[in-house]
Order: sequence, then structure tokens, then C-alpha cells
Amino acid sequence: MNKKMIIVVLGGMHGFFSPVNAQTGIGTSNPQGILHADGARDNAATGTPTAAQAANDFIISKATGFLGLGVLEPKVKLDMRSVGSENALGLNTTMMSAASAGAGAIRYDVINAPAGAKIEVSDGSVWNKAYVAPQKAVVVARKITSQSITQGSATNIGNWSVVRDMSNSFDANLGVFTAPRDGTYTFLLTFNFNGIVINDGSRVESQFYNTTTNTVLASVYKTFGQSMTGTSDDANATRSTQAGGSSTVTLTLNAGAKVVTRLWHNLISSGAVTLRVTSNSTDPTNPDDGFNNLTIIEH
Repeated sequence: MNKKMIIVVLGGMHGFFSPVNAQTGIGTSNPQGILHADGARDNAATGTPTAAQAANDFIISKATGFLGLGVLEPKVKLDMRSVGSENALGLNTTMMSAASAGAGAIRYDVINAPAGAKIEVSDGSVWNKAYVAPQKAVVVARKITSQSITQGSATNIGNWSVVRDMSNSFDANLGVFTAPRDGTYTFLLTFNFNGIVINDGSRVESQFYNTTTNTVLASVYKTFGQSMTGTSDDANATRSTQAGGSSTVTLTLNAGAKVVTRLWHNLISSGAVTLRVTSNSTDPTNPDDGFNNLTIIEH
């Protein structure tokens, strides 16, 4: 039996039809499916096209009837996962009810306020917005270099060593956290000073400060009594005492709000007090490690 190839001209577009294989090629004489259009006409005359050549093709699989856009062997009814970078699927809105569209239908809703434009999926009764959870902000930082905190004035805590920053929202050098979106954030600050002789009735104030509006959003006080007096073995000298504590606040922030942690104290009459840090930051078991930490969690 003679095999014949019939060439069809459709409005200036060349097509190739093989009655033996029951395959039609448009722009290619080597169709790989029931219907195969080679958009760039770059497929070879024989053999299987490369993934790059197939990226501009349209094909209906002869085995499954599935439609492939840039994919020679579509795995689902519509498969467009080609090697190219232009694989977006365009959707528009519809005024059809979810029941009329049927369960599993999807649309791009641009009308439903105030949530704004969203992809919606029909469950057969109502349109439900497809929600993609963002990466929540989680910051864990610690101090491994000391810092002097001036008596009587609030000092920004900076030069942190970042352990984790899930959303790249924390400037470790300045100690400034930028809220990635409107939401609720919890800040946990722990602090510890080197030993000093402290004044009776002194206090340390942890401040959570908005650097854009120059306002204190929240503050936590911790008071301290006079340093203990030593025994006769210490010549009754007043002993040094380490002042420390922790502060936890939960703040509602707008996207872009910038918050820095600050410390204020009047532990001594004048001068500055230094934060206690580890003498060996590479040793996590060092007993001096872990006293000054900052954790920020987005809810």
C-alpha cells in the first residue's frame, strides 16, 4: 500500500496530513500528536523535537487527547509547563454564579471589594478566594559585641548578630525592624549589663521606638534596689550587681513601619554602662552567651 502525504494550504498556512498516522502538522512535516502546530517552524524534519524547540509548539496528544502548550507529552488536560519562562495562565472575571460555573471553575475577580483582585474558585455554591499565605516575619538576633548605654538617655540597640530573618525585614547594623505588611507583631527583648554598683531605686526602661514618627510605641520598666553590701571579708565594700531583665510587647503595625529597640537607665549617677556579651561568640555553651537577645514574630 502506498503511503501518501497530503499537503493542505489553509489561508496561507501550510499543513501536513498523514492518513496513515492520522496526524496533522501545522508548520511542521513531523507532527508528534493528532494535531501539532510548530509556532516558530524550528522543529527538525525527523526525530523528536528538543524541549527548546517544543517550547513554542501546540500539541494534542494522540495517546490521551490532552492539550500541551510548549509540552510534547502533556500530563494533564491542559499542560503548559515548558522549558520557557513565559508560562503564565491568563484569566478574566465572569458574572456567572458559582453554581452556574460549576465546582472547580476559577476566575480572576476584580470587582469584589474591599479585598481587592483575587483568584477565586467555585465549590459549586459560592466563589471562594484562593488565599496564598505570605512568609511571616520571624527575626532572631543576639548581641556578640558589647555596647555602651548612656545614663539618662535612650540608646538604640544596634550591631546585632542575626540568627534568623525569614522575611529580610531586619537591619542588623541599625537594629531597625521594618514591618513587611499590616499586622500584629510581638517583640521579645532580653538584656543584661556588666556588673556595677547601682543606685538604690534605679530603673531600666526598654523602649520600642518608631523611627519614622519618632514616638515610643511601648515601654517596659524594671526597677532595682541598692547593690548589696559585702561581708567583713569584703571589707564591707558594696558589691557589683548585674542589672538585667526581659520585655515583651505586642504591637499593631502598618506596612513599612520601622521599629528599633532602645534602653534607658539611671543605674549609676553618671556615665555609661555596657551590655554583657560573650567572650567567645563561637562557643554556644559559653556561660556568658545569650543574655542580650531580640526575637520578633509576626502573627
